[in-house]
Amino acid sequence: MGDQAPAVRAERLTKSYGRHHARGVVDVDLTVARGEVLGLVGANGAGKTTLMRTMLDFIRPTAGSLRLFGLDSVADSVAVRRRVAYLPGELGFPARLTGHQTVARFGGARRDVTAARVAALATALDLDLDRRVGDLSKGNKQKLGLLLAFAPRAELLVLDEPTSGLDPLMQRQFAAMVREAVGDGAAVLLSSHVMSEVEQIAARVALMRDGRVVTVQSLAQVMAHGRRRGRARPRDPLATPVLVAALRATAGVSEVTVAAPTPGSVEPGSAEEEGMVTFACTGDPSPLVATLATVPLASLDLGHADLEDAFFFGVGAPGATDEPDATGGAEGGSG
Repeated sequence: MGDQAPAVRAERLTKSYGRHHARGVVDVDLTVARGEVLGLVGANGAGKTTLMRTMLDFIRPTAGSLRLFGLDSVADSVAVRRRVAYLPGELGFPARLTGHQTVARFGGARRDVTAARVAALATALDLDLDRRVGDLSKGNKQKLGLLLAFAPRAELLVLDEPTSGLDPLMQRQFAAMVREAVGDGAAVLLSSHVMSEVEQIAARVALMRDGRVVTVQSLAQVMAHGRRRGRARPRDPLATPVLVAALRATAGVSEVTVAAPTPGSVEPGSAEEEGMVTFACTGDPSPLVATLATVPLASLDLGHADLEDAFFFGVGAPGATDEPDATGGAEGGSG
């Protein structure tokens, strides 16, 4: 049974704290399949870190169940940790140790951490393991944490804000490392405030608010709620009112405005140029494209749908109705 079980399955998982029973996570139902990347997004305090730490038995649940590869997170915690790698949101390496010494201390217990693997990751991350941790920048400390997480080739990677402090080049390298791990069959659960990061590597995303998972959906389902922002300028200025009226009558189009220039401050090609029409579009862009085709245009700029917009102005907006996802429904959880 364990060989067929998902990497993570939480059922009505709840963690309460203190005498006033403040809850870190509430009735979380969440599944992470083997070989998938699930992104957890949500504000600070939503419960994401609590959920992750519960998986490693650093925190014990108050109610519900949590199983990893079919193993109980509490009763089988030692066996679980052999199969899981964890990158905490706050790294606490001893400042006096070098990178090599840190790897030996924290990774030496894992038989699958080899010198060749460590050297390859250090090269990929452009990390000097001879330097003392206390002399490393925040970004290089984060690289060291990533090296320790990826070195064992774990079956499940639990990554809390994994790209914090990394420059764009290293963020792309991190994405490549995740894809390699998934290609080897690993599951990845990551939390992030960097929406573009989640969008690039996650197959599904879970929005967490007030200790609950508000919704779990595929990236495509979420992005269907995203807003594309665009601007267009008719070739003939007299056609501007026609385009504005047509856009306002088009399904899925909103926030239609015409930017009026400020005398003496107009920059050619800017959004303030006379006759520039700005708008937002949600859902299927086909009606928008059809409307834009009715007026000859001098310029058109149509942006990519944004994951953050999709969550916070679409599926995750307060009062929004959560549609069941393809795996069986909106799931409760934390952030």
